[in-house]
Amino acid sequence: MLELKNVNYTVKTTQGDERPIFNQLSLSLVPHKLYGLLGVNGVGKTTFLNLISGLVAPTTGTVAFKTKDVYQSAKQRRDYLDQVGYCLQNPDSLFFNKTVLDELRYGAGAASVENLIQQFALKPLLTASPFELSGGQKKRLALAIMLKKQPEILLCDEITAGLDAHYRQFVLDLLKQYKRQHLTIWVTHDIDEAVAVSDELLFIGHGRVQKYPILAALRQPAIFKHYHLRVPSQAAISKALITQGLFTDQQYYRSNQEIAAAITQIWKLR
Repeated sequence: MLELKNVNYTVKTTQGDERPIFNQLSLSLVPHKLYGLLGVNGVGKTTFLNLISGLVAPTTGTVAFKTKDVYQSAKQRRDYLDQVGYCLQNPDSLFFNKTVLDELRYGAGAASVENLIQQFALKPLLTASPFELSGGQKKRLALAIMLKKQPEILLCDEITAGLDAHYRQFVLDLLKQYKRQHLTIWVTHDIDEAVAVSDELLFIGHGRVQKYPILAALRQPAIFKHYHLRVPSQAAISKALITQGLFTDQQYYRSNQEIAAAITQIWKLR
């Protein structure tokens, strides 16, 4: 379990003042769940990932993994970093080798490299420089690099941005599969997609991070409005069908495909 206890984090402004980003933040996250992190621009999503990745220590408070304080000592921090895979919003910062193949080979066995090449369809790119890839190709390579060590915690910041429909679905399926054994968190601006794929949503804003199961969030659209986010189409459609008497009060669905299937089933029974 990853646990944040009374975490405060402040940054220095250009005027030299201190600006609080998180205030008395306490949160527990467990494996076997895919968490979707939602929030408007500039609210601290990347800062939150940096805190739980081991890259940035909180001003006060603790970040603990398996009851051990991540920032207690330099050794404790290094050990934790070995257990975290972090796909940054800008993948360029992960690359330091001349070719895609060199990036994959670094610190990995031959069998692992071959599996990643096949899994991520990287064979046509092996001799290319990582820095010359398209944005979507860089995201695929970054995710492949992170998965080399099979981290216990996988963090993905806008991992689906820039991907075409095929690879977008590939990455979403991979995240759903990876969370079966690990703790997985992803940031996305696609609210409908976050609702359809995630197990729980993390809403970030007002110096806090609040956790909600998907259906609980769908049944309370005010939550999204509180964080200045658009209400998911799944919630809006379900609410309209409830108002029309087609669905019951608690009949909300994670995806529009599920809504369509429910409507079809209702008509079959009539």
